[in-house]
Amino acid sequence: MGTIKAISISDRKGMRKTNVESATLLVNYGLQHDAHGGAWHRQVSLLAQESIDFMRAKGLDVVAGNFAENLTTEGIDLTTLPVGSRLRIGGTELIISQLGKICHNRCAIYHQAGDCVMPREGIFAVVAKPGEIRVGDGVELLEEKLPGLAVVAEREVLAVEESLLRESAEQVLTPGFIRFDAIASQKGADIGAILKDLTQTQRVPVIVIYDPPGKLALAMVGMEADPAKANRYHSQDSTILYCRSKDELQRL
Repeated sequence: MGTIKAISISDRKGMRKTNVESATLLVNYGLQHDAHGGAWHRQVSLLAQESIDFMRAKGLDVVAGNFAENLTTEGIDLTTLPVGSRLRIGGTELIISQLGKICHNRCAIYHQAGDCVMPREGIFAVVAKPGEIRVGDGVELLEEKLPGLAVVAEREVLAVEESLLRESAEQVLTPGFIRFDAIASQKGADIGAILKDLTQTQRVPVIVIYDPPGKLALAMVGMEADPAKANRYHSQDSTILYCRSKDELQRL
């Protein structure tokens, strides 16, 4: 069992977080009063104290919260937890929803040290059971693991249909949690990088490519098609479902 070493929040994005003694976890949001909270799959960020100590050994004067993580843990190897793992902290529960992240812009820490551990050793979670957490609370890895689902679509499509897609996906596929990955319409080629991350790094078991405009179909080229069912493919340990309408999603 691990321990919560620090809890950190900020009222704006793009800044180091401030340590607090306690905080409230909210379903569909994350930590109350934290700028990074919201109804998405990266509601709560976690980083191990051991990772911060590694950066300190490089000569950086950094402490918990400096990497914009919400929860700093000690005594539990976060990097080995697969997506879908369930953590109990006090009376609350989190579901791990993402491993690491892609940093499109180098942060100040990277420029100072030539390295930053958050993109590869930080993890993210959604709140499954709300409540108050405090510094010193235990972090327990529960045996139950919930399968995750990723829905990939153009940003403009998700802006209109995300709630309906969530409802349909929950009815048809009954996942433990759902994450939405948006693609800018002018950067359709980005889907290759997203699929690589979802299948190889995140190892999400089921991925739905929702593509009403038909612009993302090329992503299926080279995928292992399922001979038993149309529009179903396999890559690594993931099943990829391609659909162009909610009716098709219902039939998958």
